[in-house]
Amino acid sequence: MAESYKTEEEQVEAIKAWWKENGMSIVAGITIGLVAIFGWRGYNQHKITQAYEASSLYEQMILSARNNDVENSRVYADRIIADHETSMYGIFAKLMLAKLEAENNQLEQAVANLEWVIGNTDEPQVTHIATLRLARLYIDQEQLESAKSLLNKANQGEFIAQYEELKGDVFLKQGDINSARQAYQKALLNTIASEESQSVIEMKLDNLGKG
Repeated sequence: MAESYKTEEEQVEAIKAWWKENGMSIVAGITIGLVAIFGWRGYNQHKITQAYEASSLYEQMILSARNNDVENSRVYADRIIADHETSMYGIFAKLMLAKLEAENNQLEQAVANLEWVIGNTDEPQVTHIATLRLARLYIDQEQLESAKSLLNKANQGEFIAQYEELKGDVFLKQGDINSARQAYQKALLNTIASEESQSVIEMKLDNLGKG
């Protein structure tokens, strides 16, 4: 399970790094505008305090996850979601919970969290990551039509290789070898991922035999 998240995790880390660097300045900019327009006393300090609290909880959640401390990762994620659900930290916490749940075979909860992320973020990269993870869960559960529908309606963007690889996996499970081969070939042509990721797609193509 962990290996299938590799490329997307790199994307998540990039988004997290950007938010850590720019999130506070965005909050501060919004705050200054509101204070200037409405003169709301105390608003500035409250929002900054909230942002720092969310950031602190988030750092503790990540540290726990890196130490394989699943229990505390869940505790911190739940606290972030309870107090900061609509922030980007809340989105990342939902993604973390979904990953933990998937790895522990709590698939219904993982699906629910990924569906929530897809419905509550305007960040295209985050939407793609959640969509791809949800499609994998559908495939693992043999819900192939649900996976196909999810993959077909998405605007693939820079994630075209990942989408096409998963489409190939769906077609293969459905016994449609020609469509699987076409999807894997398209994935290989569009992949900009690591050599390891390319090798996985090449192996899937080789396993299909000559066509």
